[in-house]
Amino acid sequence: MQVSIEKINDIDHKLTICVPQDQIASAYQSKMHEMAARTTLKGFRPGKVPMRMLEERYGNEIRKEALSAVIQNSLSLAIEQHQLNPINTPQIEPKAISNDQPFEFIASFEVLPDYSNIQCKLERIKKPVVAIQEEDIQNVIERLCKQHTKWHKIDREAKAHDRVVINYQGNLDDASDKQSMDHVPVELGSKTMLPGFEDQLIGVKTGEKREFTLSFPSDWHDKERAGKPVQFTVEVKEIYEADAPLLNQAFVKQLGIKSGELEDLKNEIKRSLEQECERLIQGKLKEQIFTQLLLQNTISVPTSLIQREAKRIHDERHSHHGKACAGEHPETETAAFHEAAEKRVALGLLIAAYAKEAKLVVDQTRFDKRLINIASSYEKPEEMIKWLLTQREYRSNIEAQVLEEMVLEQLMAGVPVEDDVLSYSELREKM
Repeated sequence: MQVSIEKINDIDHKLTICVPQDQIASAYQSKMHEMAARTTLKGFRPGKVPMRMLEERYGNEIRKEALSAVIQNSLSLAIEQHQLNPINTPQIEPKAISNDQPFEFIASFEVLPDYSNIQCKLERIKKPVVAIQEEDIQNVIERLCKQHTKWHKIDREAKAHDRVVINYQGNLDDASDKQSMDHVPVELGSKTMLPGFEDQLIGVKTGEKREFTLSFPSDWHDKERAGKPVQFTVEVKEIYEADAPLLNQAFVKQLGIKSGELEDLKNEIKRSLEQECERLIQGKLKEQIFTQLLLQNTISVPTSLIQREAKRIHDERHSHHGKACAGEHPETETAAFHEAAEKRVALGLLIAAYAKEAKLVVDQTRFDKRLINIASSYEKPEEMIKWLLTQREYRSNIEAQVLEEMVLEQLMAGVPVEDDVLSYSELREKM
């Protein structure tokens, strides 16, 4: 067997493999004997069917199987001998086969290039500093009350904070640009609709129809509609009045605070907000440092890894948002997925390369802690831990998270930290 390697670039490689004809013939005979052993034909004992008859009936099938086996075996041997490590399934391009000539085929695949001398020099890091205030806690309590609000149908004019259920149609100047929706719940004063829309519904009654014209704001996210007028036709189907719960001991207990004490609820909310802040702060630090890691190290990223990650992002998004987002600007969406995937893959490769150069290995204590944390949300944590340990993908993901954390800490070591004092709401807005 002859093998030649063509290194197109650091990633793309081609192997041209030439297999002697006697190996093809040997593989064919081997497959022929396998077929003979399992073939039964009327008038012949098992395994005694003449080779000539097998050739007539199954010759083409056997030749395909033999050729496939030759390609697989010779490719595996060539990859091993030349110490290559393909990261995708090789694409096979067979040449024409002749009875008296060696069989030649080309295998194209990608390998990971050598990522070394990873740099990440940081002058300073801005670390958000947040102190939870009484206002933050009260905002959470208000949201909890709103989540547990009951709505009662009423027969009167709608006023602020009522909920109206409407059918509506919006028409722009372009007659083809229309949007209509039925049975849409709108809370008056929530500012979830186009500015001014909810104000137009103050005073409506069930069954009433209203027409009015508004304009999209000049900074509207859809640039084609920004600043343009739109005429709405609205039909009111139902009106509901809010019945908010009283903030008493019974309601506090309903929220999971056994004592029923408001102060205990506030303490629990504060603890939860502080945990969220810590997570957001870590995310902000990670964003700063890993952005610099990407900017200071330009690397080539294998196409197969980008495509794999882009598909994962696509599947993840559509599983979360359902069919509602399917088909929306597919070209723009595909480009966005590709860009995000390339960034994620590049960052993962840089983190792995940095960890290798720094001789960092996954800390078992951190791994166990993350594993226990994941399993703790299940009914039987111990059984879940055992199961997770048998799942290679889960293990790899947890190990990658631990290694990322360790790389982050090492990159931050010795770098001056500048406090960035923010409110809780400002921190959330920046994420």
